[in-house]
Amino acid sequence: MRTVTGLYPRKGKKGYNRFWLTNSGVEHEVIEYSEKEAYEDSANPISMLRHSLGTDQGEEDYSSYDFEKYLVADRKTDVEKFVTKKGIKDLVYKGLKVPIPASHYSHAVGPIHAGVIEPGHFRFIVKGEEIRNLDIRLGFQKRGLIELIKGKGPKDSLPYAEAISGDSTVAYGIAFSRIFEEALKIVVPQELDFSRLILLELERIATHIGDMGAIAGDIGYYPLQGVCSLQRGIPLGVMEALTGNRFGRGSLAPGKVFFRKGLTSEKLAELAERIRSVTADVAGHFERAVDASTNRERLQSCGIIRQKQVRHLGFVGMAEKCTGLNRDLRHLEKSYALGGQISLDLNRDHMRGDAWARFYLRYEELKNSSKWLVQAIPKLISTLDLKITKSGSAKETVKKGTYFSAVEGWRGPVLVSLDLDSDGTIEEAYIRDPSVFNWHALELAVRGEYIGDFPLNNKSFNLSYVGVDL
Repeated sequence: MRTVTGLYPRKGKKGYNRFWLTNSGVEHEVIEYSEKEAYEDSANPISMLRHSLGTDQGEEDYSSYDFEKYLVADRKTDVEKFVTKKGIKDLVYKGLKVPIPASHYSHAVGPIHAGVIEPGHFRFIVKGEEIRNLDIRLGFQKRGLIELIKGKGPKDSLPYAEAISGDSTVAYGIAFSRIFEEALKIVVPQELDFSRLILLELERIATHIGDMGAIAGDIGYYPLQGVCSLQRGIPLGVMEALTGNRFGRGSLAPGKVFFRKGLTSEKLAELAERIRSVTADVAGHFERAVDASTNRERLQSCGIIRQKQVRHLGFVGMAEKCTGLNRDLRHLEKSYALGGQISLDLNRDHMRGDAWARFYLRYEELKNSSKWLVQAIPKLISTLDLKITKSGSAKETVKKGTYFSAVEGWRGPVLVSLDLDSDGTIEEAYIRDPSVFNWHALELAVRGEYIGDFPLNNKSFNLSYVGVDL
């Protein structure tokens, strides 16, 4: 399978940098067409174009649309709705008017939500208890991050990389590091790359445990919620024991991984045992949860997305894998082998595109990643004093141009493309979080569902607001 997964204008040149996600990794091409042709090219998902090319066009007013036409989820209708003479509308909320039949009603959720949650605007059109349509708009905490990193080099840009989406600190840290390693001709030993993957898998299982608990809480199964709320802290604690920070901040740089001093073979064995123990505890409670028919009934056939939508709309990561497809960039990471074979297989019988699949997927990835971590963490002892080399001369300038990297974070593949100047500073940046595509997957998944099931479906995706609000 091959789908477009990123696009942005070339700096000072005609055309666009476009990226394809394939089973063999991410491919880059320069495509020389006009902005109008970018909108008309059916290979380019509209959600991606609105994120990378969208402009502020004020309030969106669709109130005059025929309601049934408004519900049509195809590219032709989307182009008609979102493309004007001024270009394509962005994803930022500026006001939104929707068509509401007499038998329906519309209401908004957010941007201020109950509890600790990021801000977003969710506009529902509902008939009785059934969601007929959902429009999601973001932009409430836009930080100007792209502009902030321009003019910065590898050292000064890494703190910004870690803040793109805080739950994916390691994934973005690796992506930025690899770009600068290529540009600066830094030769990275496989052992060092292996140590970064350990941090990446710790990030994955910590988030999955938290999400499993959140989903359990939304269906009223509090035993699993309580266990996950407590046990999520274990992999975060292991991350802190290794790097000095619960989220791995400050641990990654081009050609380097900064571990805490004093790590011994005994300490690493103890940390590996913590991972084995917490996984056994959480998995045991999960298995008891899925044995309950009421839990299965609540999640199965709820919030379905289909493989056809994935192929045509560019959904990635968990939103893709829950349908039974299994593109995963970790297939290409040879350094996993230093810790033993990592399984990326998922039980296809459970991957039917619904909330159940997204719940079960987390359980499967937790087991697979933890099994690998238990073998891999003790082997870190041989990587702690690695020396790196630079293939070019110390004074050699960076080859000016476009560099990119994609890393399989827990949510899916993060994509970073940096245009670097000859001194290694960033001239232009393109950052595509998996959520750029998958917010639209959530919009479609809740159609036909009960309005009361929206929080459950929302948690089953657990998308990033700030990852889009750059």
